[in-house]
Amino acid sequence: MNRLTSHPARPVRVLRVLASQHVDSTRMLRPGDFVTEAVAQAASPREVDDWQRYVPLCVDWREARLLYSRWDDDCAMTDVPFLYQRQRRTARWLLEVPFEHLDTPGRATHMAPTFIFSVGRCGSTLLSRLLAAVGEQAVSEPDVLTNVAHFDDDAERAAADGARERIVQNCVAAFEPACGRKPIIKLRARCNRAVEVFLNAMPAAHYVFMCRNRDDWVRSNSRAFGDSGEALADLLKASVEAFDRMHAAGVDPTLVWYEDLLADPVGALQRILPARTDLDTYRAAIEQALGTDAQEGSNLSRASLATRVDDAGALAAFEACWREIRPERLLNLHGLSQLR
Repeated sequence: MNRLTSHPARPVRVLRVLASQHVDSTRMLRPGDFVTEAVAQAASPREVDDWQRYVPLCVDWREARLLYSRWDDDCAMTDVPFLYQRQRRTARWLLEVPFEHLDTPGRATHMAPTFIFSVGRCGSTLLSRLLAAVGEQAVSEPDVLTNVAHFDDDAERAAADGARERIVQNCVAAFEPACGRKPIIKLRARCNRAVEVFLNAMPAAHYVFMCRNRDDWVRSNSRAFGDSGEALADLLKASVEAFDRMHAAGVDPTLVWYEDLLADPVGALQRILPARTDLDTYRAAIEQALGTDAQEGSNLSRASLATRVDDAGALAAFEACWREIRPERLLNLHGLSQLR
């Protein structure tokens, strides 16, 4: 059944947030994170007051609806390290839009977003802050797009079938009022497993893929999230395979290494923004961004991670698992030897 047309037209509802859960967590944002009450309804999203101030929040696949939160924050969306955490912490009003009210794909066709994919814990948040420092509209980790890649169970995955590309299109279009026609959207590493959804939804988009020296990447992940070595090896393999699928689709993503970003930030930005001829004039702003903790204000800040230690067992388990499953051919084909 087509989840976009399976319901008769239901009303769009405005919800007041009474309470929210997991406000400082890195867990994926879900509809159940909010306790709400309905205060108004409308026949379409555009009939809601200040509708352009509502930002995509998360997808409720089971109920075939897209939730938005009203952005009442004094801080610009480009200035927060993780949009999903800021939304969960500050949302006071939600807009519930049933799938049957979603715009046609045409609204997104005139946009030219850039998607930043990455292996995670590789400086991609810093990259988004550097892009913002040179005047780009860079949004970091809207979890509504993580929702198209990660599901809690098979029933939720089945409910999403056939609707994921349309969700991506609508969410990208919804960022236009705040970010213009060319937003730069940094994604969570989980999105690597659904790279085809983005390629199919936005074929004219630009793509960046960010990596980091393997040993430092493993230690950073272990310290930040406590993931098992086996899980990290599986994530890295899935990321390399996603990078390969981008190439197979003819996308030719811009590959950025964290180490190169630190060594030559202007050069790295120039590769991502080839049309910009003024990046040298932003060196002071770039240096200031480099000297600031890109994740300050979150539970992944340097101060928050300072007391955590590497899990030696996880590191050893990663090494053993990675030797068994690493995709040697793809690592050689795409110049990813630093991940070997």
